[in-house]
Amino acid sequence: MKNSGLLILQLQKSHVPQRWLWAVLLSVLLHVLLLSGWSFVLPSFESSSHVIEAKLLPSSIKKPLPPKKAHKPVKHKQVPHELSREAVRPNTDAQAEAPHVTDPLWREEDRPAYEEMLRLPPPSFVDMDFDVKRVNAFGSGRAHYRYQAEPQGKYSLHSEIEAVGLASIAFAGKRIETSNGTVTEQGLQPDAYRVEVTGKPDKLQAANFDWAKHQLTLKTAKTETVEELLEGTQDFLSFMYQFMFVPPLDRMEWPLTNGKMVRVYNYQFISEEVIATKFGQINTYHIAKSSGDAEEKTDVWLAEDYRFIPIKILKIAKDGSGYEFIATRIDTDIAK
Repeated sequence: MKNSGLLILQLQKSHVPQRWLWAVLLSVLLHVLLLSGWSFVLPSFESSSHVIEAKLLPSSIKKPLPPKKAHKPVKHKQVPHELSREAVRPNTDAQAEAPHVTDPLWREEDRPAYEEMLRLPPPSFVDMDFDVKRVNAFGSGRAHYRYQAEPQGKYSLHSEIEAVGLASIAFAGKRIETSNGTVTEQGLQPDAYRVEVTGKPDKLQAANFDWAKHQLTLKTAKTETVEELLEGTQDFLSFMYQFMFVPPLDRMEWPLTNGKMVRVYNYQFISEEVIATKFGQINTYHIAKSSGDAEEKTDVWLAEDYRFIPIKILKIAKDGSGYEFIATRIDTDIAK
């Protein structure tokens, strides 16, 4: 290197062109590097394999928990058509919790078993026959009922019940029941009611309705009393045909009298049933009344296709005895 420095000085003094000076200097440097044994290698971009040696050793590290299962989509309950104006939007985020869907205020399966009924024109007459069977006792009978619309908005009801066969020996005579009154917009409004058994004057029961004074006079063979006449009061016979004017489920509470006493009865809708009769299968509404005495029971089956006239009646007294009436014939001008 010392000699090369002298060479550069001598060249500078000899006025050699400068570009030749740098060329000679570069040549000297290359010769020095080669004579000293120095070298370099370009990097390689080829992948090389590596051997990794591993051993299984006991470890106190806990095993990782398995990944959580994705939530199952919630099945939305069907929203009734009245409440379906606002659609329920499902959550599309798979990681988010399923949205909470509140139940509607009511469900289709909880709707009542009946719907509001239209009031149709009442018949001018209904003439019916019934078979009568005693419950928990010997005997059978027959009954005849007739409803008749009278001139000037009046009505009359008449029924007769008598025993037949061997029962006629033990139960002589007829049970006659009558009701007379006025047909109003609210249905039948009785003026007089009477029940008696032929040949047995001690069985008399009667009721007189004074609607102007709101008085109900009750009379038996031995007593006579005056009670307050409540709005809508019916006798036991007129009540059975009141449903021709007021659909059975429109009003479920009625004051009733049998000529001996007056009491408020509450009726309950039981079910819709099909009753087999001699004149075919009849669709009915089964209702039951109660005066608050659990030992007494009166069930009535009202024919849907015959303006809700009674085609089956079941009466049970406190002692367990009773009667079952099944219609065997209907004659009427009801337009089905």
